[in-house]
Amino acid sequence: MDESPVKLKSDRVLGWIVLPVLALLLMFAPMPDWAIDSFYTQNVYPQLQRQVTSGTNFLPFAVLDVILVATSLMVLFGALRLLRRASAYGLVEALWDGSRRLLRGAALIIILFLVGWGYNYRRQPLENSFPGGKAAPPTIEALQAAVLEANVLAGKLRRAIGSDMDQAYDQVAGALDVPMTTALQQLHQPPLGTPGRPKHSILLTPFFTWAGVTGMVNPIGLESIVHPDLLPFERPFVLAHEWAHLAGQADEAQASAVGWLACMRGSPQLAYSASLYLIMEAASALPGENRQAVMKQLDAGVRADIDAILLRLQRGKPVVQRTASRVYDEYLRANRVADGTASYGRALSLILSAPIRDAMSSYAVAGRDPRAAEPGSGSALR
Repeated sequence: MDESPVKLKSDRVLGWIVLPVLALLLMFAPMPDWAIDSFYTQNVYPQLQRQVTSGTNFLPFAVLDVILVATSLMVLFGALRLLRRASAYGLVEALWDGSRRLLRGAALIIILFLVGWGYNYRRQPLENSFPGGKAAPPTIEALQAAVLEANVLAGKLRRAIGSDMDQAYDQVAGALDVPMTTALQQLHQPPLGTPGRPKHSILLTPFFTWAGVTGMVNPIGLESIVHPDLLPFERPFVLAHEWAHLAGQADEAQASAVGWLACMRGSPQLAYSASLYLIMEAASALPGENRQAVMKQLDAGVRADIDAILLRLQRGKPVVQRTASRVYDEYLRANRVADGTASYGRALSLILSAPIRDAMSSYAVAGRDPRAAEPGSGSALR
């Protein structure tokens, strides 16, 4: 039944003052480190993540899609309501009513975001647990050495894996569970309470392709969203990165470092994916001549897989990529990540610092999957 003009006129917008004030306090009120680290990081978020992710894991579809559809319908409903009110009471009354409702809705989203996920951006840096309490930017020599060492390991892993690389996301998730726990324990980080079921977003996958996005965490539903068209050797590291986010590592560099270490603590498929990531990231950070020199030394099979990744990335649209990068940069800066999207580059500083880098050396020295180190295991890497 249509609302009468009288009913429209008497509508109250409950909470339109309280919720924005609360959101502003949560956003800008100074909080001591102990409140974030001891209360939120160690208690509130792990419990919340365990419960919310357990709920969304039961659903075979991405809750993010439902949220996007519901939000779109609410915006449409609000626009129609605004037009009806403007017709009945004038533009000023309609704008006043719409503004209050918009403030209330935005404040509610901000509160849910901060409590459910956003405060993870205020965690103490991962490198605080490193020797010396910091991670120095790698030198050119360190980057070159990382590429070459990762290439040697990747070549051995690729030959050992053979045709077993093409694992579905669910298989990758099953292999990643224990290594992720091991990596977080090694770095003295809170555990991942409930691993996220890998899901695909029907609505966002085309955007992911155009923007070059491989995955994301839904900050409201705390679920892992991954691109369905990633190549088999991309999937393990991408899922590990998203699971690190889900464990509360909001910073992109920290998520990459934790994800890389988790993969290096796992099966050859996981370690190979992490090795490819390190080769590409370290090589791209090198000056042109140095990059060309190390790329010429890559194992032929490893180079072929990297070329396949680069070919997949060509499906992106530069305009969308630039726009998405700018928007995400502003988002990160608004959440106190001072270097914005440049934070991705800090992952190399973390990965190439002790104790994380040692995982590559020990994997290479062991010459096999660390989880299959018993004599007579028949590993092809020995």
